[in-house]
Amino acid sequence: MKKNRGVALAISLFSMMMVTALSAVYVARAVQEKTMSGIEVNAVKATYAGESGGNDGLLTLYNLINFYLLNTVSGTPSSLISAQAASYAAGDNGIGFLVTYVKNDGVTLLTQSGSGASAVAVYTTTATTIDNGSYSYTIRITRKSAASSPMTNVWDFPFNFKIQTTATVAGLQKKTTLHGDFTVRVQRDNFARYALFTAHQTMSNGTTVWFTDRTDFTGPLFTDTHFSFAYNPGGIFDGLVRQVDQSAQFYNSGHPVLLDSDANGNVDVPSFSVGFDRGLTAIAMPTSADETSMASEASGGSTYSSNGIYVPVTGTTMKGGIYVYGDATLAMGVDGANRQTLTIVRGATTKVVTIDRAANQTLVTSGGSTVTYTGLPDGTHNAGTVIYVNGNITAISGTVQSDNQMTISCKNDLVISNNIRYQNYTAQVGTPGAANYVPPTADYQVNGSTNANLLGLLSWQGNVRIATSAPDNLDIHATVMAKTGQFEVDNYDTGGSRGIVTVLGGVISNYYGAFGTFNSSTGQFVSGYGRNFVYDSRMQTSMSPPYFPTTNTFIAFANDIDDKLFWQQGGF
Repeated sequence: MKKNRGVALAISLFSMMMVTALSAVYVARAVQEKTMSGIEVNAVKATYAGESGGNDGLLTLYNLINFYLLNTVSGTPSSLISAQAASYAAGDNGIGFLVTYVKNDGVTLLTQSGSGASAVAVYTTTATTIDNGSYSYTIRITRKSAASSPMTNVWDFPFNFKIQTTATVAGLQKKTTLHGDFTVRVQRDNFARYALFTAHQTMSNGTTVWFTDRTDFTGPLFTDTHFSFAYNPGGIFDGLVRQVDQSAQFYNSGHPVLLDSDANGNVDVPSFSVGFDRGLTAIAMPTSADETSMASEASGGSTYSSNGIYVPVTGTTMKGGIYVYGDATLAMGVDGANRQTLTIVRGATTKVVTIDRAANQTLVTSGGSTVTYTGLPDGTHNAGTVIYVNGNITAISGTVQSDNQMTISCKNDLVISNNIRYQNYTAQVGTPGAANYVPPTADYQVNGSTNANLLGLLSWQGNVRIATSAPDNLDIHATVMAKTGQFEVDNYDTGGSRGIVTVLGGVISNYYGAFGTFNSSTGQFVSGYGRNFVYDSRMQTSMSPPYFPTTNTFIAFANDIDDKLFWQQGGF
């Protein structure tokens, strides 16, 4: 037993050494795994930071083009931008155009390196902190293909871009490159891109029409004078609001004041989501020559001087649009074959025009017989259905078929008698002005493509009016224009509240017609309709109702920046 004591001690010591060694290995392994895990976590964080930088850069690029470039071009005299855009396009110098016109309050935002086909426009940022690290990115824009002018007063500049992001987390660096392309189009502006445009922000008799808490606008607003705001909140404005006058008018509890300010203290406080710009250059309304041009598109160049409904043809082929001489009513519909129908009544004459776009045919039914013509009533330039009424449209209502684009115009008054809706659209959710309200949209998707249904309503020398017989909570899906008059509600000051008029499109008028009345002491709505003007975002690009009037200014935009993106990990 005594002899075995030494052996036991040796075994115990050996066991302790083994336990100690294994513990050391375990601790070392645990430390190593923690270190490796930390490295992996930081690597993932760096990767995500790099992707965040790429997406941030993509948003910056979008703003550089569709905000800063747009504003600079819009603020440049039309003759100058026209001459310079033509020069840059002729010299295939799109990079030079970008560097010249991408500015913020006159400060150039892009720098240029190289020249000719190898020129690069560069935008660089400082580091942005994210989680436990940071990222920075550089945007590099190069020529993709030759600049071109596809039509008068339109120029296209194609570009490639790279957004090169360097992300750093705990000393670990990751580099990411986002590739893509886009085309900048410079073109003459059109009135359809405004949720509201007025030459005079009053009624035709000079009476002020106030923006109240029953006034809600989604989209850009512009007036050649100044806007007037009453009470708190004085309406919701979810787009950029711009005016020519330096001062706005505020109700001031019944004692109106002009202030170079966004609000009148705590008394009249409109809510501007994007901003309120003042002191801008006026935009002129269309001329009588534009009316003559639209009438000619509808008549196909023919002359009509007696009452009737005319569908101009040469033999059995359409050569214009639809021309009506005298007052008429018009009801839009969609038949069982999903074709646009237009029921036009002029005196004792009724004609039903059916537009079959799939077959490229127009069917005209009158007196029980139908004649089929080749082609569509799309005017002499085939831009889309165009109707001109040389008189009043005394009632219009109905549905715009999903593939049809139309402009319906008249010389005198145009009266909306019932709902006018697109066949396919995304309906609104909730109540305008309330929390969680989602406005309607016209970009309804069907099989991956956006509907083309589009409507312009235009009075050249009269008013656009909502009839007393129109229903409560009226929908008008169209861009509405009263070139010399106003968009107004008949008997707006009687009959109590009629709900809200939701315009999905925009309103352009010489004067700002009245829709309703409110209590001058409390601001409470009394009669007529509230306004809910929702901008059709498709108008941000080159889309507009066919033959719709253009302005005297130019715009620039790109709507394909986030298409066909390609991510690449690694150095650059």
